[in-house]
Amino acid sequence: MARRDRTTGLPRPRVRPAAHQERTVAGIALTEQTTRLAILGGAAVLLALVLGLIGWRWYDQTQRMPERVVLQVGEEKFRLNYYADRLFPYAQAQVSAGVSLGIVEQALMGVLEEEALVRLLAQDKGITINDQDITNEIAAQLGVPVGGAGSSFDTLYRQRLKSLTMSDANYRRQIEATVYRDRLLDAYIAEMGETGEMVTLRTVVLPSKEEAEKVIERIKSGEDMGTIAQTASADLDSRQLDGVMEPEPPGLLPEGIRAAIEGKDAGSEVFGPVEVAGNFWVFRIEKRDPQATPTEVQKSQLADIKLDEELAAKRAAVTIKRDLSASSLEWAEKNAD
Repeated sequence: MARRDRTTGLPRPRVRPAAHQERTVAGIALTEQTTRLAILGGAAVLLALVLGLIGWRWYDQTQRMPERVVLQVGEEKFRLNYYADRLFPYAQAQVSAGVSLGIVEQALMGVLEEEALVRLLAQDKGITINDQDITNEIAAQLGVPVGGAGSSFDTLYRQRLKSLTMSDANYRRQIEATVYRDRLLDAYIAEMGETGEMVTLRTVVLPSKEEAEKVIERIKSGEDMGTIAQTASADLDSRQLDGVMEPEPPGLLPEGIRAAIEGKDAGSEVFGPVEVAGNFWVFRIEKRDPQATPTEVQKSQLADIKLDEELAAKRAAVTIKRDLSASSLEWAEKNAD
């Protein structure tokens, strides 16, 4: 029963809890104002995260990715922005020839690697080039003399950069590699001198080993090798000369032929059959001239062979690091055009 008031004798009213008692979280009253502030704070944090992600994306795509080193040859570094600049013109030529983009992208790494190795080889020989050498090469490729602002050189060069979507610095770096290569090849040619050994062969080129062996038996039986070449040789140029081929430096002969005649003098000895590019050669040495004069084309070919040999040796001696990831390729493809 309810207690009665001592003075009136009436029951006392019971104390009831407040109808709207405030809720709290972690000691903070959840009033309408604090709820509003919490919502605004959460929105601010979310906005900050979004802006942070956008900022990171911008930094990653415009600052970090372009500076990523995708290839290092010795001390020389190739960054992704340079690779992307080189990719567009290189891919244009290769893809139009039916080569897939994936193969092109890896092949370009090989091109850049070789350019760096050529630079090292040239520098080993004391070859140096300057900015004017690069400018002169650009002018030679454009087919105009070097000139300043407003000149034909200036106009054509700007057009060239626009068509290739390359920066001036990156294009000059590419041309620098070309100049180094040309200077190195010139140095190799100069080392050869004006004369060198040349070998003249008489050959009969046959499509199968069995036919080549039959020709050898015919020659050993006394038939004239020149006459056989006139009717049986698959090499149309030499068959018109009784099988006699143009004189060649030994270094330009196919490897199997060069190995067979090494240390052998001109004479009647018949060699073969030796397989060369799917055919079989029967041949003998007609002449060895130690003081012959190679043609300019032959000198150039010998220089190319020398360069390949030097590149192989330098590649084995230099530290080369490649780091062309899928994300780097994606960035390069997007920024190559």
